[in-house]
Amino acid sequence: MGLESEILSDLRQLLSEHGVMARWQELDLLVLVSRVKREQQIDMGGFVDSPELSLRVPKLAFPNTLPKFGERIEVDGTEYRISQVSSHPRSPILTLSLSTTDE
Repeated sequence: MGLESEILSDLRQLLSEHGVMARWQELDLLVLVSRVKREQQIDMGGFVDSPELSLRVPKLAFPNTLPKFGERIEVDGTEYRISQVSSHPRSPILTLSLSTTDE
C-alpha cells in the first residue's frame, strides 16, 4: 500500500468517526473540520461573529471539478465562503479554508 493510499484510508476512518455533512453545488460531502476559530469584528451597530474554519475532504469526493475561491459551501447547516483552496498534487486530500459569507 502506497503512502497516498494509507493517507486516504486514515482520512476515511476519521470521516466515519468524526465527519460532518457539507453541501457544495448540489453535492453532499462528508468532511473533517480540522480547525475552528471564532472571533468578533466591529461592524455598524456593534460586534458581529466572524467564524473561520478549515475542512479536509478527499479529492475523490469531487467527480468533475474542485471548489474555487469565493464559492459558497454549507457545513452542518451554516453557509460559508471558500477563502482558500489548498491542494498538493500528490496528496489525496483537499483543504478548504472558510470564512463568513459577509467578508
